[in-house]
Amino acid sequence: MNLTQAQAFVGLRASATPTGTNVTNDVQIGVGNTVIPLTGANVAYSLRGFITSDTATDFVFDLTDGDTTGTTAFVAGAQQVETATAAGTITLAGNAAVVVTSTGMAGSPLTLNVAVALNDTAAQWAAKVRTALAANATIAQRFDVSGTSADIILTRKPISTLSDGVTSIPIRLDNDANLNISLNNGTCTGITPAATSANTTAGVATSGVYIVDGDGKDFEGVDITPLDTKAVLFENRSNAVIAINGDSEEVIKMNGQMYVLLAMKESIDCMIDNPYTANANGPAILTITVIGQ
Repeated sequence: MNLTQAQAFVGLRASATPTGTNVTNDVQIGVGNTVIPLTGANVAYSLRGFITSDTATDFVFDLTDGDTTGTTAFVAGAQQVETATAAGTITLAGNAAVVVTSTGMAGSPLTLNVAVALNDTAAQWAAKVRTALAANATIAQRFDVSGTSADIILTRKPISTLSDGVTSIPIRLDNDANLNISLNNGTCTGITPAATSANTTAGVATSGVYIVDGDGKDFEGVDITPLDTKAVLFENRSNAVIAINGDSEEVIKMNGQMYVLLAMKESIDCMIDNPYTANANGPAILTITVIGQ
């Protein structure tokens, strides 16, 4: 790698308007954008980690060589899918009683009265149930409603998505053993009661750290050999608080949407001895850029 220019840019400034009598003109407080040449630097690399949760999740990185060994393995997770199957032809028009149970859902178990017509087949009244489920704001906020013919399917939505504008990581939940769709006659007749639905796909929680470019190589695919770190930029691209620790001591803590730049003209000796670990109090994105020699 041939670096033609290695620089750090640092600045922190505020404008103030005086309020005293006969005092005019705004004043500038702090330091404007200052350029710090990183003399001798010949290596630069950047990596990004999506920290998916705050439970036993470590994003480990070694600033000397871009190594992320020790990072908690990433598990994409799976969306839970629950399927109820309608049976029976309506012999008396009225309402079908549909009960949806889900842990943590407002009003659970939630009962919907779905109008069905005389002679509706299972496929026909199942379609009406799907329409009613999708129209319920509480259910639609939590589940995607689908299915064909007699199937009535609820798929658990991710609770959030981590995205940096290029890569997106859906945050999925663990399996809800209480999730259920019950089908029965309300004021209608003809439905074959089905108190229990099928857990078609078990939910698996998203966990670990998804790392982009944390392979110990620069952008040309060349191995990063041990180097003295001249500057490192930590960029918190989320609203979570990220704590970065080394040698069991807290080095830096960042609140949401912050940049922290550590830069010197000489090596940052305190940063080159050991790997560092980042933890967050919720799903977070941390980007690390390193320039060294």
